[in-house]
Amino acid sequence: MRNKSLFLLLACVCGTVAAIGVSQWMNANSGSGTTETVEIFVTAQEIGDQEEITADKIRLEHWPADRVPQGATSDLAALEGRFAKQLFLAGEPVLEAKLMNEKNDIIVPKGYRVVSMKADQNSGIANLVKQGDRVDVDAYFTKNELFPETKTMTILSGVKVFALDGKTKHDPEAVKARSVRTISLAIRNADHEAWMLAQRNGEVSLSLGNPSAYESDVPEGEVSATGQKFLTWMADHRKEQERLAAEAKARAADTPTVEVVENTTPEAKKKVFRTTSIVAGRMRVYEWTEGDPIPRLIADTGAGVTIGELDDIDPTGNKTPAGEKDELSHLNGEESPFFQPGQ
Repeated sequence: MRNKSLFLLLACVCGTVAAIGVSQWMNANSGSGTTETVEIFVTAQEIGDQEEITADKIRLEHWPADRVPQGATSDLAALEGRFAKQLFLAGEPVLEAKLMNEKNDIIVPKGYRVVSMKADQNSGIANLVKQGDRVDVDAYFTKNELFPETKTMTILSGVKVFALDGKTKHDPEAVKARSVRTISLAIRNADHEAWMLAQRNGEVSLSLGNPSAYESDVPEGEVSATGQKFLTWMADHRKEQERLAAEAKARAADTPTVEVVENTTPEAKKKVFRTTSIVAGRMRVYEWTEGDPIPRLIADTGAGVTIGELDDIDPTGNKTPAGEKDELSHLNGEESPFFQPGQ
């Protein structure tokens, strides 16, 4: 009996010690698994681009301290009055990089691109428009190979003025020191082709229209009705130009080719005439050609030139071949009755 009691006592003691050890071990492991967290602001709802950040649109949420994204904050004052640069989804951390101080900061709306033009071509309205106004884009086309007649037409309507001289925000208190030089417009990506064609083929100008009369229901990625009308007009003119060019090419192919042959007939030789003058025993020989009545002195016995040194000629202008004598050869050289040695 005593042995059984002793064994039971030892078993109870060992069990108690083991239970205490397991409990301490579990508590130790539980304490080491605790993660430190911090509070940051996240969106309580979806916030669109250029939408103002207000207290009712954000909430504080615990995030693991080692996983807090850069730019997150728990300071409400740093967020109120700011605007979203892009879309925020619900539950997304509000980060500094996605915020802007003013709604009119330079940010191109989604689906749009900014184009610029010189304001000097639009001096009539350059000083009337301001940022945010709606204008119509017109183009003037001069008659040429592409356009059969001079024409002015609207290529885009209700386009928003994005900036004036690079400034996107209108300051009513600013003193206008000079005229506007550059006007920037925000046009839809799908209308960019119409803008480029008008710029390259005509002279672009702006006109003020009704602020509410613009195409606001055009699906993203589709060309506006005004832009499509212009593109169709341009395409029709290009097709007509190609048709006329093809017809001209076909007519040129059917026209027989006339070969121009250069006239190789040798020019008729002009007749050459000579006369001899003997004054005081001094002989001079003159020569002139047909069509040129002024004689030229070609030999003078006083100058040491003898008649024999002259070239033989005939009245037709053809020279007598060397070594042959003509009917007047007896008048030349020492055999001539007029021969006189040089002085």
